[in-house]
Amino acid sequence: MRRGRAAWVLLALLAGACGSSNDAGPAVAVEPAVLYSQMCARCHGNEGHPDAQMKKTMPTVRDFSDPELRARARNEDIEQVIMAGRNQMPPFGGLLSLPKIQSLTGYVKRLGA
Repeated sequence: MRRGRAAWVLLALLAGACGSSNDAGPAVAVEPAVLYSQMCARCHGNEGHPDAQMKKTMPTVRDFSDPELRARARNEDIEQVIMAGRNQMPPFGGLLSLPKIQSLTGYVKRLGA
């Protein structure tokens, strides 16, 4: 009797643990300015314009305030670069959810406007 009861308790605990791993938790508002300052500003600058020293160290770093870049960059392209990385930029797809990447993309497109 005790053994059967212990098995049911263990089964219930395992079932509860399995169910909770898929729980996304409460919805949290995405703050793209905070994401940008944490993930992007170090290289791209607080206003989207990298400083001269950064351009020397990483010549391929993008200047988000460049009107030409802003005109031709599509949201999908920016999202892809954030997810997969490019050149010296690391990929952030494993760290950021798609809604966060999309929010960050919108923020990047507004920099320098």
